Amino acid sequence: MTTGECELRLLGLWLSPFVTRVKLALTLKGLSYENVEEDLSNRSELLLSSNPVHKKVPVLIHNRAPVCESIVILQYIDEAFASTGPSLLPSDPHERATARFWAAYIDDKLVVPWVHSFRGETEEVRSQGKNQMLAAVETLEGALRECSKGKPFFGGDGVGLVDISLGSLVSWVHATEVMSGMKIFDPAKTPLLSAWMERFDELDAVKAVMPDIGRMVEFKTGQAEALAAAAASQSIVAYSMELMAGAGDELKLIGTWASPFVLRVKLALSFKGLSFLDVEEDFTHKSELLLASNPVHKKVPVLIHGDKCICESQIIVQYIDEVFCGTGVPSLLPADPHDRAVARFWAAYIDDKLLASWLQAARGKTEEEKAEGLKQTFAAVETMEAAFKACAKGKPFFGGDSVGYLDVTLGALVAWVHAGAALYGMRLFDEAKSPLLAAWVESFGALDAAKAVLPDCDKLVEFAKMRQAQAAAAEDN
Repeated sequence: MTTGECELRLLGLWLSPFVTRVKLALTLKGLSYENVEEDLSNRSELLLSSNPVHKKVPVLIHNRAPVCESIVILQYIDEAFASTGPSLLPSDPHERATARFWAAYIDDKLVVPWVHSFRGETEEVRSQGKNQMLAAVETLEGALRECSKGKPFFGGDGVGLVDISLGSLVSWVHATEVMSGMKIFDPAKTPLLSAWMERFDELDAVKAVMPDIGRMVEFKTGQAEALAAAAASQSIVAYSMELMAGAGDELKLIGTWASPFVLRVKLALSFKGLSFLDVEEDFTHKSELLLASNPVHKKVPVLIHGDKCICESQIIVQYIDEVFCGTGVPSLLPADPHDRAVARFWAAYIDDKLLASWLQAARGKTEEEKAEGLKQTFAAVETMEAAFKACAKGKPFFGGDSVGYLDVTLGALVAWVHAGAALYGMRLFDEAKSPLLAAWVESFGALDAAKAVLPDCDKLVEFAKMRQAQAAAAEDN
């Protein structure tokens, strides 16, 4: 079957086994598709909008509708194109359940310890990962015997879901043997899997899709050399962070999408035209990378630049401005020392007086606390109106004709200003009381670099309502 123009589009990365998994399914089904190679150091807007939860590949877009997560995609392909090519899942419900079980086992019990065997931060962790991986391979040897019933594949006479799930790792099996000499599927220990791999390798659909082993070895060797050089000059903590975060990305930002402090850093990076790896943090289970990067506060944002970790949003913005002084917009901080001091003063005022009272107005435990917070918030806005007049000198931004340090500092709140109006009917920057700031909000929000970073107002409103509900539930308990 040949699909219509751009009916199927796959967002992926050439060496990812999870992307290879989807390519195998599409090829076996005889489906044509547009392959879109992603740069994970600078994720495309298409990827971010198609997979806003995980921001990862693969994503299959079918007639503009995105489908995420490789195993989910494989099942979607089988169901959406049921009349095309061979079925990937068996027709019997129990056999389908069995196939799904083993596909999940491959990801959870084989892939995870395999990664640990190479990327574990200690020899003990790497050794444990290797042992668990080889134990999983042994278990899969028994699974192949059970599922195939003496036929060539997990799916019987033809390739099925489990074959594709495991088969997507075959190039990495070969590459691992080249790099380390380790035979993951050893003919002496796992003869069925070893023979299965040879048969799988010979399939035309597999040859058409699998990444080149030499290219993979070259890629991983270069990555390993970079990590070895880093390990020689860094502490073990910095080295392990590089392993966890992934090599080759010069700038990494650990954050959460809704945080105005994180948005502040993203704005600075955006105005500077700098690409970075966006590492979304889950505060219900803080990552080892965050804890190692910011052991004092254990908070976001954290900017990782090579082997350096920079914490606290205003410090990060200044670091970006100094290190990348010749990049993007003119310097965010003014050249004159006094003007720099004035900018830093007002930046501190924004956090200590405006933002702190605004949060009190929204989160105060009593109505009196909330009312006092609101009163202080509007007093701070009035003060900032005068500050803008003094700093801008009749020009559109705090920085004058172009965006400066204070624009970035206050600009991180713009999306929340709109969300606050939607939630509470409160206009923080009112045209009647603070006309200069109201006009500034419009000018700042219209900039392309700001549009690329600031989150959608409706999404923030939904997020705020969820947090309010969680807080109310916690108080009830």
